[in-house]
Amino acid sequence: MTFGSISTNAQNEMYGGITLEQLTYNKSSVYSIGADVYAPFGNRFTLNYSLKLGLSKDYSIAFHSPVSTLLGTYLIALNGELPGIASLGLLCLAIPEGVGVYLGPDGQALHLSVNPLGMDYFESPDKALDYIGMSCSAVARIHYKMKSYFPSYITPMVGLYYRYGQSNFSEQYGIRFGVSFGVASKRTDAGSSLQELLYE
Repeated sequence: MTFGSISTNAQNEMYGGITLEQLTYNKSSVYSIGADVYAPFGNRFTLNYSLKLGLSKDYSIAFHSPVSTLLGTYLIALNGELPGIASLGLLCLAIPEGVGVYLGPDGQALHLSVNPLGMDYFESPDKALDYIGMSCSAVARIHYKMKSYFPSYITPMVGLYYRYGQSNFSEQYGIRFGVSFGVASKRTDAGSSLQELLYE
């Protein structure tokens, strides 16, 4: 890929979608639903934000967000006790979970991202095994732009998941699968119909 093709096929549009995801780790699975937002900077780069709530096979609760979201919300809540601290909280909310880059043409682009600033809570039937801590993921998405009245996308994804500070290998690493359905900030003619994707 040449630099010229990168400039020609810019992906500088805001994208937000509803994401359905399965995270498998330590012989367990968590099924979650939430939102992903990719804010553009430069021609093809993104700042990544996500917020998800899920259940495991044993009906335990799981929650995921950028660590900056929890920190920012906490600082805003402290504003009554420490006047002015809310400004710092708002600044924290802008810090992304990770960064990504689009590769390929506008209508069917590969999006690669690394997200080292995640925060997870996993409830366990054995309360001693509850987990709250930071996590990292590396994710590949195929970003299909649909031919529709709205600038809509369908985005299947697969990725690797890593928990910081775990000694057991099976609890450190996991695999993510999912799909996102969303819209972008502008309309273009490039893209595929759902029928074209299913029968190509």
